[in-house]
Amino acid sequence: MLRRVAVVAYHASPLVEPGAGDAGGMTVYVREVAESLAELGLHTDVFTRATADSRPVSWLAPGVRVLSIDAGPRAPISKDALRTYVGDFASGIGAFALGQRVRYDVVHSHYWQSGLAGLSLARAWDAPFVHSQHTLARVKNQFLAPGDVPEPASRIRGEEEVMGAADVLIASTDEEWRQLSCLYGVSHDRLKTVHPGVDHDLFRPGDPASARAELGLGDEAVMLYAGRLQPLKGLSLALRSLERLVRELNRDVVFLVVGGASGEAGEEEVTRLRALADALGVADRVRFLGPQPHARLPLFYRAADVVVMCSHSESFGLSALEAHACGTPVVATAVGGLSHIVRDGVSGFLVDSRDPAEFAARLRSLLEDDGLRASLSAAAVHAARRFSWDATSAALFELYECLVREGWPQACTC
Repeated sequence: MLRRVAVVAYHASPLVEPGAGDAGGMTVYVREVAESLAELGLHTDVFTRATADSRPVSWLAPGVRVLSIDAGPRAPISKDALRTYVGDFASGIGAFALGQRVRYDVVHSHYWQSGLAGLSLARAWDAPFVHSQHTLARVKNQFLAPGDVPEPASRIRGEEEVMGAADVLIASTDEEWRQLSCLYGVSHDRLKTVHPGVDHDLFRPGDPASARAELGLGDEAVMLYAGRLQPLKGLSLALRSLERLVRELNRDVVFLVVGGASGEAGEEEVTRLRALADALGVADRVRFLGPQPHARLPLFYRAADVVVMCSHSESFGLSALEAHACGTPVVATAVGGLSHIVRDGVSGFLVDSRDPAEFAARLRSLLEDDGLRASLSAAAVHAARRFSWDATSAALFELYECLVREGWPQACTC
């Protein structure tokens, strides 16, 4: 009988607010799925690396514990350096389980370094091993931002080791399913597509005027970006598009940037974006607001006329889904999971090029036409209804139960 799952989230605790550092969509995913699984009666222990302010045990919700395991210094460490302490992390989890006499029915890891720890634990416990990659090194290296540093060969080797050993690999979209198959050679009978979800109680349509008043906004056009700031996100395209809109749009426009620096190049990227905004003459139209509590994001989505996403690659694009659930259209580059969320010409626009003129033209058509914007908004809400964390968790619960019952993945991935 399925009772308890060990979730390995080595580098990103679900207790940390997403939007800066290493906390992003994966953090939301782990937290929301764990809470939904608890409602289905499955106890979840989420294991993460201890940092300076970590408590040994934190209750995220009834049936969901976050357990901080010592591995390396209790200080921020780059993702590359984290690889050094994966063995210590796995040993710490094993010692905890042994000391508490806890048995886990399934191990589910998130991101490749967590996968290396999860692999050793699943073997030691003779438990089914499920892995979600979230981003893929080979995909990121194919679509690098100018000046960005390629993912190292050590990561690719680590991904290959995890993917070769996992009983089931979870893909967020059909495109990721194909990438895992074609770029990493994963057999189809070990792949299962499970879409991420959105909290419709939190992210739902509301009164734009009230949201704008609370944020100190007027009747100007409002563009919004919500997410981590790093070269991969390609925000220079949004700034160059903004520069065109300031000249061509028949109303004032402001660009809200919600999020903080992420990764080793994050601070450099923030400095570069500020300098670019100044050079383009739009610095007075751009507001860098820093990371915001996740529960506060609906306020920004409701206040915005449009959310922009200019990523070079994107495994899913959770902020696009959250925006849609609030009734906000999205203009995005046509990459990765964004193409799965945004219905081009229906709930927003997908742009195939990185030409600021083309991107700005899509924004302008939406910002100048109230009727079009209202139509896209209604369609966005409808599109978001396809996704929920309850559906995500139900699919994972069914998978876990099948793996425990059948003992082999091919019976559970059809």
